[in-house]
Amino acid sequence: MKAKNYSKALLYHLQWKVQLKKFLEGKAHFDIAELSPENCKFGQWLRSDEITKYARPAEMREIEKVHTKLHEKAKRVYALKMSGEHSDAQQQLKKMEATSMKLASLLTTLKAIRED
Repeated sequence: MKAKNYSKALLYHLQWKVQLKKFLEGKAHFDIAELSPENCKFGQWLRSDEITKYARPAEMREIEKVHTKLHEKAKRVYALKMSGEHSDAQQQLKKMEATSMKLASLLTTLKAIRED
């Protein structure tokens, strides 16, 4: 698999995270459907033939586990924001960063292992 495919996936993740941050700041809308790991662009990429035919099952399980955990945290952030608990939502977003970095790291490692 080409490196650009992994870069595209990382970009999907980063764009999603920026959109959530902008939503918390009141600068953008956030599509509630993208709180589901299956509906975000990264999740769609993760389930595509583009990755599933190249990654080993253990690699996929780890990425999916972290990706799901990230979305669980994002749901919490969204709920706090919607209930007017802006400060708590910001704190949860900061806590979410470690999970985001873990996902990026796993993807970068997979890219290094699987590069053509």
